[in-house]
Amino acid sequence: ENYYNVELDPTGESHLIIFLDSITGLEAGDEIGVFDEMGVLNTVDDGDDVEHGEVLVGAAVWDGDANDQGTVIEISAIMSVDLSDFGGPITNGAVDGNNILIKVYDVSTETEMMASAEFDIGGEFGDIFTTVTSLSFEGYGCTDPLACNYDEDAVFDDGSCAENDCAGECGGD
Repeated sequence: ENYYNVELDPTGESHLIIFLDSITGLEAGDEIGVFDEMGVLNTVDDGDDVEHGEVLVGAAVWDGDANDQGTVIEISAIMSVDLSDFGGPITNGAVDGNNILIKVYDVSTETEMMASAEFDIGGEFGDIFTTVTSLSFEGYGCTDPLACNYDEDAVFDDGSCAENDCAGECGGD
């Protein structure tokens, strides 16, 4: 079972996000989740209040294998559609103009990390499409001050803390 499971109803509208082979730091099996921090959480009928919040609009598992164009994975993020002008619903999903938020679930450490993405094209929902050229994970590292690989800049523990072995090597065996 995957860590990221998109539970939105398809709306017929999507935003293509392409993850390129220039991305480093991911291993096969890691999962990428695409979020809208202020997306539409649930489809509502015309006249009902729309609830906005962080919503998972797309996900995929990184396999590391690129095609001839350098694409490793493509995610079609579900877009919200506002049909209220015609008496129709406002559907769940990402909202045009909102920033694309990316999180990564590292399967080896069983840790979810917020990613800072660099975009070659796009970067907001509703652009023609988006290409992601790199992901970085600032603030993640070993937060245990007693560990030999303590990272004083780390805010979130990424499960990498290690102890010295009997030979005094950090994380040795």
